[in-house]
Amino acid sequence: MDESALPFFERILSVSEEESDWELARQEPIPWDDFWLNPRRLRGSDFLMRWSQGEWSEKRLIQAVNESADFAAIPYGPSGVAPEGDVRAFELYFERLESAGLGQMKRPDVLIVRKSNVAQVERIVARLGGEEMLPFTSEDHSDMKEL
Repeated sequence: MDESALPFFERILSVSEEESDWELARQEPIPWDDFWLNPRRLRGSDFLMRWSQGEWSEKRLIQAVNESADFAAIPYGPSGVAPEGDVRAFELYFERLESAGLGQMKRPDVLIVRKSNVAQVERIVARLGGEEMLPFTSEDHSDMKEL
């Protein structure tokens, strides 16, 4: 099956059968080899550390820009993490990102605007449902085009 035909959620989390068989075929027998790995849980501490550093850096950048006299910054792209503990909420998160077109493009994490435009930007963001809704809104939406 063509991978691009799969839903975004499945492309992000899938491990192909061929890839799994190839990897597992070269392993020595292990006592728990009947255990099915869940690719959703395979992030290690190195990933979590880098993600935390990136989140911290993004917040510091937004803070610094907002303290300037000429510019303001708002979070724009999906820089959070998917919900945990609820498989359906996790899947819906990726479906919402895909419906906004983020399966085919990468949005900037931060949008920087002139201070003179902040009131207009705040009105647009409020119409869209707040900053938390920006990653889930299509670039084709009229308010996003205006933004």
